[in-house]
Amino acid sequence: MLFVNGNLPGPCNHDIVINRWITVPPLDNQGLAFPLVGVWQHADACWYSKIAYWGYEAGVPSTNFFPLLPLLMSVSSNVLGGDVNLAGLFINAIALIVALFGLQRLVRLDFDAATADRAVLYQAVFPVAFFLYAPFTEALFLAASVWALLGARLRRWKLVAFAGFVAGLDRPVGLVLLLPVGWEVVLTFRDRWRADGRGPGRFSWGDLAIPIAVVAPVVAYAGYVTVSGFVGEPYALAHDAFLWQVPALRPPWDTIVLAWDRVVNAHDAVTLLNVAVLFAFLGLFLAGLRRMPASYSLLALPQLVLILCVGTLDPLESASRYLMVIFPCVVMLALLGRSQRFHTAWVALSLLFLGLFTTLFLQGQFIG
Repeated sequence: MLFVNGNLPGPCNHDIVINRWITVPPLDNQGLAFPLVGVWQHADACWYSKIAYWGYEAGVPSTNFFPLLPLLMSVSSNVLGGDVNLAGLFINAIALIVALFGLQRLVRLDFDAATADRAVLYQAVFPVAFFLYAPFTEALFLAASVWALLGARLRRWKLVAFAGFVAGLDRPVGLVLLLPVGWEVVLTFRDRWRADGRGPGRFSWGDLAIPIAVVAPVVAYAGYVTVSGFVGEPYALAHDAFLWQVPALRPPWDTIVLAWDRVVNAHDAVTLLNVAVLFAFLGLFLAGLRRMPASYSLLALPQLVLILCVGTLDPLESASRYLMVIFPCVVMLALLGRSQRFHTAWVALSLLFLGLFTTLFLQGQFIG
């Protein structure tokens, strides 16, 4: 990528690809608007703001960024004085509330109220939870994946279909919902078979929602990839433009070795953080295999594999941000929080690091 240095207002001045998109939307860089709104505009947030303001454009690799967040920002900015940056914060605030409410309901369903409350707290104050408040896609994806799994556990397939479609339009990783939703569908028909005693029972028109729920993320993803070439650069070309020097896939051990080499040779503290969070989440995933419903693990596993195996510009780049929304691991953390000493220590450390990393992010020194 080529980046502009200077001459642009606000923190996005180092995050804009050279072309006629150099004319940027208002970045709230004056008066109170900058410390309250503009200061959140870093890295991917700049892309989403410009897409919301200008739309996609041929020749610009902007279609690498999925359309749901900028679409919602563009629509909601109409009631916020045309300010797409403020709209991004507004959308994510709502998405985070929806996500945490759904997480509490889901964990109450499968565990108990105290564990549910801890899971909500741990998710909200995770050391890099500011990405849930900033105009990135994490809050929307967390909400969609939580409600998709909750709907599947409750056998509310229309809810699952809607949440899956949202996830598929929000991020390509929305496809991971195929595994947990598919598993819950298998359990549904198994339970029907056992209840009927002779077979899966009579088909009803309501059952049509089941296959729709399973394929909803695929439909959303494929639909966007198909139309991307009509609204801007084809998605495949845009994706390659960002990662043209990087192999599409790596063996997981290569990713770890490359990341550790970067820590040792470049003294990269951010990569060290990503390595530490990755191993912590791998441990939580393994610990949860026998303590959580299988669909929780099936939601976490493909995301962990993608983080380990998909090539990025830097090894494990933004891994802590991607790991944060793998909420089954946070639920396992909440189960460990039944120990009061662990709970107190974890909340204290989370708040300490959340304050530190949020400050560094707002200063433009940390983007995960």
